[in-house]
Amino acid sequence: MNQKELFWISLTVFFTIVAWMILDIYLVKTKTTVKSGFESMQKVDFTIKPDILKILKEKNP
Repeated sequence: MNQKELFWISLTVFFTIVAWMILDIYLVKTKTTVKSGFESMQKVDFTIKPDILKILKEKNP
């Protein structure tokens, strides 16, 4: 292998790595990690049920 071939191989590898890094940075910036909309929200029911209170009173001496 002469100098010219080694130069072109090195240049190709260098540009491949640079393109790979740019693509990875772009994909990280455009990727969303939070679910959008109301899918991530859940409705919570805070009602007190008297049945459960009775059970808890019976278990507590």
